[in-house]
Amino acid sequence: MTQSSNTQEKNINTGTNVEQGLSFNEQISKMKTNVKSEIRTNDQSGRGIFALQNIPSGTLVMEDMSYASVVDDANLSIICSNCFMKGGKLLCCANCKIVYYCSKECQRNDWAIHQHECKIFVKVQRKPPTSIRLICRILIRRMSDPASFKEIENLQSNRNLFKQEKIEPFVQMSMVVRECVPKEAILNSSDMIELFCRFTENSFSIMDGEMIPNGAAIYSNTSLINHSCQPNCVVVFEKSKMMIRCIEPIMKDQEITINYIDVSQPGEERRKELQDRYYFICKCELCEYYKSKSHVDPRSALRCQNPTCSNAIEPPESLELGVEEYTSTCSVCSKEIHYDVADVEKRLSVALEFFDKGTELRDQDDRQAVTFFEQTFKIQQELLYEANYNMIRTRKTLVEIYCNLKDWKKALDHSLKLIESYRILYSKSHPLLSLQIYSTARIYLSFDYNDIKVKDLEKIDELLREALKGLEITHGYQHPITKMVEMNLWDVEGELGLKKGE
Repeated sequence: MTQSSNTQEKNINTGTNVEQGLSFNEQISKMKTNVKSEIRTNDQSGRGIFALQNIPSGTLVMEDMSYASVVDDANLSIICSNCFMKGGKLLCCANCKIVYYCSKECQRNDWAIHQHECKIFVKVQRKPPTSIRLICRILIRRMSDPASFKEIENLQSNRNLFKQEKIEPFVQMSMVVRECVPKEAILNSSDMIELFCRFTENSFSIMDGEMIPNGAAIYSNTSLINHSCQPNCVVVFEKSKMMIRCIEPIMKDQEITINYIDVSQPGEERRKELQDRYYFICKCELCEYYKSKSHVDPRSALRCQNPTCSNAIEPPESLELGVEEYTSTCSVCSKEIHYDVADVEKRLSVALEFFDKGTELRDQDDRQAVTFFEQTFKIQQELLYEANYNMIRTRKTLVEIYCNLKDWKKALDHSLKLIESYRILYSKSHPLLSLQIYSTARIYLSFDYNDIKVKDLEKIDELLREALKGLEITHGYQHPITKMVEMNLWDVEGELGLKKGE
């Protein structure tokens, strides 16, 4: 990942990698792209990929296969370590008993890499964590195909910007890596640290069709795409293949962007995460729009205290500024709203304590945990705007728990509210909105058949149609999740026809 507002970084990122003699535009020419694009640099974002043509939304902009990839620890026994297919009966590697495959063919295809790590896994008699296994696979591929490592060397490392406290864990991790790869794959200490820096800056989570992480990988080509908190493209996966799909029309000479982080976070938190991890200050349109303070960011907003209004109110900056009472005029109802800052801070702190307690209990008993999350929600609902980051987090958790408890009515109530919040935060073609709409339709379908009336089926039909329209843009017509929504829609339309005919 390449974005930077740091002048020194920009100089590192531009033009040709002289050591390897590999032009970045030569690198992009090797990518599987469906549009004309080129790598350029500008003063704001450093090196990035720019469109050489107009690109309509729904276009598959480019595809990239990983340089190396691994299934994450939690999914090793349920996802194929070669093709990332989920489900079915998987075959466990008879030697290391760590990785699983969906077929003998996948096991054979992965053997070129796995044969080296397999011996080590047996020897050390433990399962290395996800990040270590991915670094090991990068080194094993480098050992087998040295020329390919130029793709990794072309990636930005920002090593000169890493503070010592961030480098120290890499030293410890390097020692673990040395135990897990053949001797001929080991790099010297300095190069190993450089690799960890590149890994930190450029690794991606592999996600399933519902945007749930299930692995990690390095993609040497798409790492050249810069971040925006309001991106015009989105990253989706088919198994371990990464696809960059356009979700907003891109004009010729406009930069192609994706998001690196969760953009439902408030602006300050987003910028801090981007600066801490990727070493740049985000100046995208969304950040600049709310930074001016002339607009209220829904992600951090308070709720108007007028009982007949629920508009977003700009919160005070901080208790530390000595503000005891905060007054704001609502832009919708025009009422002057007064907040006791200390009281608001105290109540929100209690809500956070309840949330943390509920999180601790989730591993033991959802029935106990839900009480704490409901207490969190009760406090937040009185104080926070509906699209506030913390409100959304609490609602999402309650939906998960009520689905686990099969309390479909309560799950549905929160899920429908989440759709409203997502409409505020995201564009109509954003995948998280489409997936939330689909998730809500599935909750409806979980009700007892006799309880589902014609009006319910009509609502489900409406939700599925909207979800399908969005997913055709973000995931494509042939993606498994799109096909699944399409099948659900056919079933509902058939059921609706029968119900209306009764």
